[in-house]
Amino acid sequence: MTTHADVMARTLASHGVQYVFGLPGGEIVAFVDACRRAGLRFLLTGHESSAALMAQVIGQIRGVPGVCAATLGPGATNLVTGVANAFLDRSPLLAVTAQIPKALFNTMTHQRLGLDALFASITKETATVGEQDTDELTRDSLRLASSPRPGPVHLVLPSDVAIADCNTKPVVRQEPPDLANHGLHSTTEIKARIAASQRPLVLVGLGTPLSAAPAVWGLIDALKAPFMVTPKAKGIVPEDHPFFLGVATGMAIDQEMIATLRAADLVIGIGFDPVECDRTWFAELEIVAIDSVSMAEGAYHPMEAIGEISSIINQLATSVAEAKPWPEDLLQFRRRKVYRSPGPSGKNISPLGLIEGLRSVFPRNGMVSCDVGSHKLLMGQFWRSYEPGTFFMSNGLSGMGYGIAAAVAAQLEYPDRSVMAVVGDGGMLMMLHDLVLIRELRLPIIMVVLIDGSLSLIQIAQARRGFPSCGVNFHPPDFVSVANGFGLQGERARNISEAKVAVEKALNNRTALVLEVPVDVREYYDLV
Repeated sequence: MTTHADVMARTLASHGVQYVFGLPGGEIVAFVDACRRAGLRFLLTGHESSAALMAQVIGQIRGVPGVCAATLGPGATNLVTGVANAFLDRSPLLAVTAQIPKALFNTMTHQRLGLDALFASITKETATVGEQDTDELTRDSLRLASSPRPGPVHLVLPSDVAIADCNTKPVVRQEPPDLANHGLHSTTEIKARIAASQRPLVLVGLGTPLSAAPAVWGLIDALKAPFMVTPKAKGIVPEDHPFFLGVATGMAIDQEMIATLRAADLVIGIGFDPVECDRTWFAELEIVAIDSVSMAEGAYHPMEAIGEISSIINQLATSVAEAKPWPEDLLQFRRRKVYRSPGPSGKNISPLGLIEGLRSVFPRNGMVSCDVGSHKLLMGQFWRSYEPGTFFMSNGLSGMGYGIAAAVAAQLEYPDRSVMAVVGDGGMLMMLHDLVLIRELRLPIIMVVLIDGSLSLIQIAQARRGFPSCGVNFHPPDFVSVANGFGLQGERARNISEAKVAVEKALNNRTALVLEVPVDVREYYDLV
């Protein structure tokens, strides 16, 4: 007998899925076992949210949706934040949750939740297994998750359906449109706008596929115009490029970055998705957009060319009759705004100085993830990324706890590369359970924990609104001892030099490291 769980697992394997992340319960074990028999590796996480975060980063890297699984009830609800993160970070994900037996659904109320309704607003689609051909449903779900805009798809698997004989018949399903043959509209008008501009600026966003990097470089070279990136597109063009003017927006020195955008008379948005913006400046600027799907929403209605991004960019680049460099004095003025000097050395370490120190010893092609907090805004702006797909950050949802999970996924996909997670003490407390998996898999991840004993980003927001500090301070544990308790190496750095030495040692030895570094929160007040 071939069960629905068997069909799902085999279909996932045939589409290149290698891992399933999750925390099993009794109602999902049939699916977990089917995955095992299909050759998929089930990786146990300490919390369902970590499972969803790891899976979506795998999907982001590979282009094939990552897969996570959870049981019904609390397992499914614990999965919600991670799935929501995939939804707003545009990451391809397939989430499978168990459900009470279909035959008992109308009678059994224990752990019964309407999971389709629960996940409907944070997924591209939610469907129940057993109501149509299961192989086609699984294939369609993977395809939908990875098609523009990428995002999560949710499948509900009732426990009795999972072990039932899968004898449904295939149904005829409409194929999604082929982007390569999609009508490209407004390219003529966009070419005219570029030709008429005097100070164009290229803005590269998260919708830009890594494969489009050469085309992006070609357009920038043809225009001789400056460019900016959004945080999730960092590295698509090397950030030591002479035309690089910073990271837009929502990161450190945000006002300066918005001023740079306003200095342009035309913004050429490539894969630019407003989901990364915490302000609505984009609705006020002259923007032409190149993307695989329309991003127009609300008051934002740019002139768009929709289709295969590399092809559109190449068309635009070949049409550039003359370069469009900015006046040198304006370019130099805006370029200087990107750089800041670290704060003075004191009892605790300058966060910016630490970032610069870590960057100086970390490999150029190394992969770094960043958690959410004040340090995220500095990392997003000042960490220099040089290669596509080497920087990971939660930005659409901006959920704490992302940093360690993302690093695990990156190390799994690139076992020979150096991987580092930069997290705050608050975020580290949320995801300590991930250390179990890091030790079990012997992943040589370097985890730099910035210690300030507070949720400093919220504390700054309170201070700026005239509120006293409340509910944001705590006594962080001794993370060195915590790391040792998990069977990992833990160290404490008293200055930037010690931090660099510890990181270099871990890089050379290819060992996991939890590095505790006390930082001076005063610098955040000046930069975030």
